[in-house]
Amino acid sequence: RVRAEVELIVRHRAELVITSVGSPAAVIPALHDGGCLVLADVASVHHAERAIEAGADGLVLLTAGAGGHTGWANPFAFVRAVRAFFDGPLVLAGGLPDGVALHAATVLGCDLGSMGTRFIATEESLASAPYKKMLAASSLDDVMTTRAFTGLPANFLRPSVVNAGLDPAALDETVSVQEARQRFGGGSEGAVIQRWADLWSAGHSVGGVAGLATVEQVVRGLRAEYSA
Repeated sequence: RVRAEVELIVRHRAELVITSVGSPAAVIPALHDGGCLVLADVASVHHAERAIEAGADGLVLLTAGAGGHTGWANPFAFVRAVRAFFDGPLVLAGGLPDGVALHAATVLGCDLGSMGTRFIATEESLASAPYKKMLAASSLDDVMTTRAFTGLPANFLRPSVVNAGLDPAALDETVSVQEARQRFGGGSEGAVIQRWADLWSAGHSVGGVAGLATVEQVVRGLRAEYSA
């Protein structure tokens, strides 16, 4: 669906696009022609270099601790390695629990921080009530990294895996992306347990989720922490 989605983005004059999972080279020309800035989601120095060569305007550095598909690199080392050869926009993604961490990202040399987990547990989020409740009750130690559900390293909440009737210690870590799709959804009609719907994700920042809040309350708190 990539071509159709790019055409849709351009038609609606989106100002910013984030590409992920693979090289952005094929879509950058059309997005640039449509007036979009392109940030490429990367998890290694090699892929950062490739994305810049392809014409990406900025980079989202996916580091260890990100929810969903996660990175492996230490954020301190990753940011400094990329800043050694790239002076464009950098976004730090993965494990940012509060405004203090966001401030630390700017000290490292990032222009922005990307937060996901904190905003799942908000009143405006479309996540289910049990999911939000589990986020508030979980800590960093409840996050597990596995390939079993997507074929790629991804962070999930261990309690949700147990609730689905699966043993976190006995998951198949050898599955391909296609096999994972067949077993846990993402286009498969026969999957009994659906990833993302039955198996819930969170990043290492889950410890910063104290309870249900509005987006306004979360942002107000982040602003105060960052300023302090």
